[in-house]
Amino acid sequence: MMKISFKELRKTPFEVKASLKNLKKTYAVQLKLATLEDSMQEDAPVESLQAVLGALENITEYVVDILKLKPAEIEALEDLSQEDVMAIAQRLNMRLMGMTEAEIERALSESDDDEGLAE
Repeated sequence: MMKISFKELRKTPFEVKASLKNLKKTYAVQLKLATLEDSMQEDAPVESLQAVLGALENITEYVVDILKLKPAEIEALEDLSQEDVMAIAQRLNMRLMGMTEAEIERALSESDDDEGLAE
């Protein structure tokens, strides 16, 4: 079991099992996001919106499932911005794939640096 904190959802850390089942769910949600990026390239607004809605549902379900959120925590999650929910899912993905909090901080700060260079 690993402990991971999301202060946006509750004060105490969540305990997450680093199981093959959770890893499969992690890859499934990443595949869904990759598929979403592909569908956004197409010139089909209805399909694009359906894909975005589907992906948001998948990500929300993934976070709820992995963290075993209670109704009040689900409400807190749903009240967050899309960016915040994506950040939670991303951190959860990285932890389940074996990264430490320190490695995640480094990876995220490096990606911020890259974005700064592009401007």
